Amino acid sequence: MKGIPFDTKLETSRLYIETTSLEDIEFVWSATRYEGFSDGLTWGPPTDKEILATNIKNNINAWKDGTAYVFTIKLSQANTSVGRIVLRQTNIPAIWSLGFWIHPDHWNKGYATEAGIAVLKFGFIELKASKITTAHAIWNLSSKKVIEKLGFNFIRENPNGFLKHGLPVAEHEYSIDYVDFLTQ
Repeated sequence: MKGIPFDTKLETSRLYIETTSLEDIEFVWSATRYEGFSDGLTWGPPTDKEILATNIKNNINAWKDGTAYVFTIKLSQANTSVGRIVLRQTNIPAIWSLGFWIHPDHWNKGYATEAGIAVLKFGFIELKASKITTAHAIWNLSSKKVIEKLGFNFIRENPNGFLKHGLPVAEHEYSIDYVDFLTQ
């Protein structure tokens, strides 16, 4: 869906959730230096910061095209980046896919859940999504916990969820529709 202003900012009691920018390079780079950080993500740790700059520019273009909305999650009091969250359009126009990660320095503080609620609301209200899907590597119990707190319904285990180093990574797949989101 085109036409969402690039300066869109979502707010929660503790967080600002704002559009990604090239200022995020150092933050993303530092997260990817933790061993195992990207094991459950579809992408691996970048080998240099220019790769991150290219990815962020692609994220900005996707926002302008209306195909993906990538946000940086920041602590509102300290203006400190703690994670990223995205809604990507699937090949079915009214269905979007949610992805998120939190920097290891900020794990276990509820930021993913708090940002997730705000972004789901954005997806259903602003993007007019009828359904939002998400998935996690089956061993990633932290993501599972966040996804369940957000009210997603388990759909299935997909043994070929995504490829990592040429090998399939099994995922658990979930979805939530607008009615389920409203009744939480």
